[in-house]
Amino acid sequence: MSGEFIRVIRTTHHLSVRDFAKRIQVSPSLVSRLEGGGRNVTKRIEGRVIGAFGICEDKLASINLLINEIKN
Repeated sequence: MSGEFIRVIRTTHHLSVRDFAKRIQVSPSLVSRLEGGGRNVTKRIEGRVIGAFGICEDKLASINLLINEIKN
């Protein structure tokens, strides 16, 4: 999971950085750093995002594929 993935999940759910941070129980500044590439997404953060938004393996793979297609 990447910072770009975090941003896609946050924006598709129409959440502010602050509201997204509350959902995954981290600080808003951490969310900003994750999205901006200043911090790597840890397994702990990935687990919180998956749990908070009910992301299954198929959805995870589809979003990652979409991000890669857009970047290339």
